[in-house]
Amino acid sequence: MGLLNQYFIIVCSIGCCLSHLHLSNRHCLDGPNFWCLNNKTESICNFTNKTIGICGYSNKRCPVTTGDSFCKSSSPLEFNGGLTGVDDGLFSYYILDLYWPPSNCPLKYNESTEFLTYFCSPYTDINEPGRERLALHGLWPTFSTSGNYQGWSQFCSSANHDWSKCHINGDLCPWQNATKNTFNQVDYEYCLSIENRQECLINPTDILLPEQERLKLLAPGYLGPRNLFINHEWTKHGSCCSLIFQHNISYYLTFMLDLVDMATRPGSLTYEYIQRNAGEKVGLDYLVEALNQTAIINCNSKCELDEIQLCMHRDHHTGLPTRFVACPPGARNNSDSCKKAHCEYVLIPLSKEHRQIHTDDYDFPSIWTILLSIIVLLILIKYLVLLCGACYHYL
Repeated sequence: MGLLNQYFIIVCSIGCCLSHLHLSNRHCLDGPNFWCLNNKTESICNFTNKTIGICGYSNKRCPVTTGDSFCKSSSPLEFNGGLTGVDDGLFSYYILDLYWPPSNCPLKYNESTEFLTYFCSPYTDINEPGRERLALHGLWPTFSTSGNYQGWSQFCSSANHDWSKCHINGDLCPWQNATKNTFNQVDYEYCLSIENRQECLINPTDILLPEQERLKLLAPGYLGPRNLFINHEWTKHGSCCSLIFQHNISYYLTFMLDLVDMATRPGSLTYEYIQRNAGEKVGLDYLVEALNQTAIINCNSKCELDEIQLCMHRDHHTGLPTRFVACPPGARNNSDSCKKAHCEYVLIPLSKEHRQIHTDDYDFPSIWTILLSIIVLLILIKYLVLLCGACYHYL
């Protein structure tokens, strides 16, 4: 009987361990434990020797690597960045990121000075159809977050291609003509283009030309010089869902444009609460609630709308983004720049010329003013006629 009990205990222990391992593996990307890495989580998630850095929002080369005390600590500082070189497909949900061109682009695009501003192109100029509507930034595979941290996979690798070299640490480009303090990911990608590093470049004729008309409206920044925008979005983000999109950049771009069209067309929530409120201030909390908690609103320092991040479910069967979902609390807490800037209201700016036109509209008299003026004029004419009649009789 004692031997049977021992056997039963051993079987249960093995079962519990396997169950725990399965649960841990399933939740290894569910922050904040993901960012509080230790030997166990690295082993479960297969992150050994991977580069863990804050280059997502940093202008410098990543100072943080696996094994550093920052990543190993039990209570790291606010950490918002990407994990470079992880396996393709290792993410939890998507973010469809849309930007507001009037907050990001000049009235008239100048290729000589704005060529590294990916959002802008001649099609973000004043009076262009893609100017004052939400435009595509990208579709981002993202880790699930339940705590105060978030992160994403970036420059991923697969059996088909290793895109990690397209990251600033890839050393595909000479570092001459740049200082380490100012040379950032954007500069690196421009260098890749100048150096014609084909392993990080796409063929614009095959990818962009078939969608050019829709790009003008839905993603005008993608028509900027040297195709830097699509190169960046595919190598950084598309590479991490490459298998899902059959390693086909055209499929990836077309799918993104379809999502933007769906998310911004008349009748959509963003159209009703952002597009139709252009030129106005909207309460931040009201806007978040109106968008059903599916959007993270980002502002610039003036509390003007900069971007919105729409959270999308990853389908369990196809892996594709299928529907909008409420954003994880950790992602919202860490990414909402409007709240960090203490913005109670979000201004959805119009272009300056359009603001002037709208301002001038108020100088025109309203219909009631016109009617009142007519009535006063008629009364004056009446008294003038009576006065003239009195003068006639008197004479």
